[in-house]
Amino acid sequence: MFNPPRFLMEEADIFVGQRRRLKRYLICSLQGYFPVLVKTGPQALAVVYRTGGPHVGISATLAVSTSTDGGVSWSDPVEIQPRWDDNRNPAFGANGRGELIVAYWKARLQAYEEDAGGRGLHYSPRDERRQVAPATFICASADNGLTWGEPQPYISEHLSLASPYGRIVRSPDGALLMCVYGSARTPKEGCRDLTVLARSRDEGRTWGDETVVAWGYNETSYALLPTGSLVAAARSESGHVAVLHSDDAGYSWGQPVQVTRDGEHPADLTWLQSGRLLLTFGRRIRPMGCGLLFSDDGGRTWDREREVLLAGDGVENTDLGYPSTVQLDDGHLVTALYYASGSQTSQDFRGWGRISCQAIHYREEDVT
Repeated sequence: MFNPPRFLMEEADIFVGQRRRLKRYLICSLQGYFPVLVKTGPQALAVVYRTGGPHVGISATLAVSTSTDGGVSWSDPVEIQPRWDDNRNPAFGANGRGELIVAYWKARLQAYEEDAGGRGLHYSPRDERRQVAPATFICASADNGLTWGEPQPYISEHLSLASPYGRIVRSPDGALLMCVYGSARTPKEGCRDLTVLARSRDEGRTWGDETVVAWGYNETSYALLPTGSLVAAARSESGHVAVLHSDDAGYSWGQPVQVTRDGEHPADLTWLQSGRLLLTFGRRIRPMGCGLLFSDDGGRTWDREREVLLAGDGVENTDLGYPSTVQLDDGHLVTALYYASGSQTSQDFRGWGRISCQAIHYREEDVT
């Protein structure tokens, strides 16, 4: 008896819209992983990123570059801590005194051990090292990133491994708010990650007053709305971004609502002068780079029919993205992102290099 072949069907994305070109500027080459961008004046910016090593590597640390012309030109990097500790995963912001604040995870203290063959330290995260000894640190600069103070340790109430993430935001009462995520001190079955909100009420010197945001989520961005509500965009363990809301300054949260697809992460939230909320997110599915969505109701709903491919020129693999977006006083938007395996600008010997951190410049009307 003849059995005809089974009918197979899959869905694939299409593009319907208008192709445009946006200006890009080089922040740094041969470095630049995990950028976090902060506005420090009407046209002034600062960005922290990883330098001195690959995505994972003991030699690397974090550096800060600044711009006084809206992100067109950038200063040479200033390393905020010595190398060979695998300092990584920055959170970045400015306090009420105008000081820059960086929080980071010193991975060497929790995720490295001596190689049995005598070849030095190698990356090997193990739960038994995630004890009381701190591996999360915060330091400050009072001169726009030229020099940095002594790092202060932070021990999380909820996390045995506490990694910072994203832009540190300032609440109306003056408190600084920061994402920390990682392994819970008291695990929950079925969840590998926990993301929490940490607060500082002394301009970033000390941190605490943690509240749980969501189980099963990690890298989380925050935005404050004019109403006083707080919105979070959290990366799930499966790799999508979900949005949550809080109406009590982050002490309680609603349920996460998925916004992007798996492979589209992590995200950054930016409240715009137009009264819209902007979500920029890494695209680790082809075309690889950065996507963009708008919300007209404070993040309750998102216009998925008008998703924007802000950057789609990632070349080889998914080690890219981590967009961070700010709006300048003149309305221009600047999105920083990194590429670790090439982009359109890395072609030939005249290019920016396979590894680079880039700044995309545009206006809201350019992408609507």
